[in-house]
Amino acid sequence: MTNLSVFEKLQATNANAEIWWDSSPLIFPQWREKQLKNAPDEIVRDRWIGQLDRLLKLDDPVNSLVRGVTTNPSLIAQSVLDFPDFWAFETRTLLGSKAQPCVEETYWMVYQEAVRKAALAIMPIWRTSNGVFGWVSGQLDPRYMFDVDRMMEQSLQLAGLSPNLMVKVPGTQQGYEVIRRLSARGISINNTLSFTVPQFMCCINAVEQGKIEAAKRGVDLSKFRCVITHMIGRFGSQGDLIEESAVRDVNLSQTDIRWAEIAILKRIYGILRERKSPIKMLLSSLLADPASGITNTLSLHLEETAGANIAYTCKPDFISEIMAREGELDSFDSAAIDRDIPFASMNKLIQLPYFRKSYEPDGISIEDFARQPAFLATHSEVNRWTRRLIDFTARQIESRAYLLGNQRSSIAAE
Repeated sequence: MTNLSVFEKLQATNANAEIWWDSSPLIFPQWREKQLKNAPDEIVRDRWIGQLDRLLKLDDPVNSLVRGVTTNPSLIAQSVLDFPDFWAFETRTLLGSKAQPCVEETYWMVYQEAVRKAALAIMPIWRTSNGVFGWVSGQLDPRYMFDVDRMMEQSLQLAGLSPNLMVKVPGTQQGYEVIRRLSARGISINNTLSFTVPQFMCCINAVEQGKIEAAKRGVDLSKFRCVITHMIGRFGSQGDLIEESAVRDVNLSQTDIRWAEIAILKRIYGILRERKSPIKMLLSSLLADPASGITNTLSLHLEETAGANIAYTCKPDFISEIMAREGELDSFDSAAIDRDIPFASMNKLIQLPYFRKSYEPDGISIEDFARQPAFLATHSEVNRWTRRLIDFTARQIESRAYLLGNQRSSIAAE
């Protein structure tokens, strides 16, 4: 297994584990070339070529390691802003002959087109696997996470873009109502902005209720998939663990924070397994551990979940870091998912309300999901990227109006 990547070794610990790409697949070729340029020598470069050739194979889906794609408003905005000339042309094409285009409507058209292109790129994997793999997550506009009707309207629009489109719904009280309704229609779902066991429990219940409704109505669920995103790295980095530990004189290390994130995952994974639920956990916001040698781990997020039937959606930067440090990890323990959290760490964590409420299935009320600290921080970030994409769209409309005005002036002068 010496030439296998860390991610290939991880996937091999469970035949049903999945590696996903956490960005638009359209940026993969450019990222691949950049990654190879950063290889320290020719031997490593040659090894990486093989690993990257196997990572995402859109022209050979059977042999592609990547089995799905996640996008979100931040990633879509970044992919558009990184290629402004291309998307300026796309925006003008989408506008066609509209005399007075609306910024909001145009933004949503551009957003949908970016999601549609991502879904089209990975469609061969979906077709080859008969709908088991090859899904692309398209997220709802984060500004409407409390508006059920608006989210349902957007959900149906996104789901209509491509048969391999999975609607990404936020973990709010209103979002779980949308998840129930979409499940009843047989529309595949990714529950995002979720950090806590209470949120995951609400998603499980909403999906189960929706599937009961679907069965009564004779809805075909043969290609229905649901994943619950655990934004694992954000739970510790954007929550209240550090502040609460300082106030309570709990000596919390960086490793303890990692165990807190993993403990949430292991608890809900155990519940899903006990219920024999087809819902799959999807780990996002994955992090590598410091290269200081303090923990002697490359990534606890990967190493302590090995052997699980879960999906790992990996940002390009995370893949780059893991590849650069691949020599630090020989192999995975396929029994790691069943290991207990170290008693010393758990004893510290259970003293902290932020962790305790997130860990207990009824620790947070559904009304308070959107007040959870990591939720608030992440939602704010996604909103900022949404505004940046809206601003890009507005500038394209202004530029188009200027060009059309000049053309009319030239014609009048003639």
